[in-house]
Amino acid sequence: MKQSQSSTDQTGLRGYADAMARFSRNARLYLLHIFGMDVIHGTWEVVFNLYLLAAGFSIQFVGLRLLVQGIAGALAAVPAGWLGDRIDRRWGFIIGDGGGAIFAIVQVSSLDESVILIGSAFAAMFGALHRVTEAPFMAENSEPSERIHLFSVGEGVRTLAAMLGALVAGFFPAWLQTVTSLNRLDAFRWATYIGILWWFASLIPALMMRPYVSAEVAEARTESPDRPGLLGNVRSPDLIKKFVMVGALLSLGGGFVIRLTNVFLAEDGQASEGEIGTIFALGFLVLAVAAFAAPFAAEKLGPIRAIWLSRFAAIPFILLLGFSPQLATPETVVSLAAVAFMLRTALFNMSGPLYDAFTMDSLHPNERATFTGLSALVGSALAAGAGFFGASLMDGGNFRLPFVVMAVLYALSTYLFMRWFGSEQIGRAHV
Repeated sequence: MKQSQSSTDQTGLRGYADAMARFSRNARLYLLHIFGMDVIHGTWEVVFNLYLLAAGFSIQFVGLRLLVQGIAGALAAVPAGWLGDRIDRRWGFIIGDGGGAIFAIVQVSSLDESVILIGSAFAAMFGALHRVTEAPFMAENSEPSERIHLFSVGEGVRTLAAMLGALVAGFFPAWLQTVTSLNRLDAFRWATYIGILWWFASLIPALMMRPYVSAEVAEARTESPDRPGLLGNVRSPDLIKKFVMVGALLSLGGGFVIRLTNVFLAEDGQASEGEIGTIFALGFLVLAVAAFAAPFAAEKLGPIRAIWLSRFAAIPFILLLGFSPQLATPETVVSLAAVAFMLRTALFNMSGPLYDAFTMDSLHPNERATFTGLSALVGSALAAGAGFFGASLMDGGNFRLPFVVMAVLYALSTYLFMRWFGSEQIGRAHV
């Protein structure tokens, strides 16, 4: 029996390696691009909220910035999806990333509330164009047999880069203060400037990609022309509605907490910048491991079952993270919060590449970016509102309710996914 299991594992590893060996030149360059890009994203996620607090802004202003950012991203999402289905995919994320980097500089260069909010809005608009073209690009630069592997490796590379960025964010500002005469606020600012230079450098491999039209996309373009309008290329509206509903509930729940986790750790958990950076880095590390392991979970459980099982398993750790200050002593709260954060991150986000590959496989190539835009429209708007309310609750001292709301909405989303897709294998040939 043990010998049989070993043989199966070797086959799985060999199949994984074979799928990676088949990645196209564009796919390999894209993996290099997202590594560079997500180093600074990992830094930004840790530093910028702490930078605002160090500058004297309230937690409520942090929530307001998230609200403005979410609304702007939502408004831009559908037009970005329409554009993303009509231009070379790579230019979507090149323009999106370049614009995002420019407006990151704008935000960190000023302490004027209006400039920060306007910069956040424009950064979100450019981010929407990147977001709606990323998954379709990966789908169209891979064959169905290797798609789950490309999405998984992409997520793993992304999170390893974000882990590195989080470590830099946790310790680099303090190091700058030690070796220079910079104060805490300027140290945050210069750490961000240096990171954004890396962000621009990540565009080099993206610019090296070649235009590519897969056989699947070429065939799709010969089919009946799209109807006019932003939603004219939608072919499977009922399926898209279900996907959007599942994602909307996750965005609404996550909005109460995800972008405010560093605020929660600093204000309620009394964690230092170094501890927060380490927690985020460990979270990214386990997320990377989970992402790389996703194809094995799909192989053992089937992709649909792996998605809903991993999401349900993560929900208790959302609550454990939120209640960690009440369940632990002041000396151990950071350790308990770190364990809960890592387990929630690993279990829930293992489903990410599987879910992305599933949605892309299920949809017509001509509607993929439009679906992503619709999903981003709804998700960004809901996450923005939830972020504002979550920040308001935390600003008033209520650090528990946001985690409870998040857990309930995650459970509802996962239940609906299981109910709608639990016994189905939907592919584009069936819709």
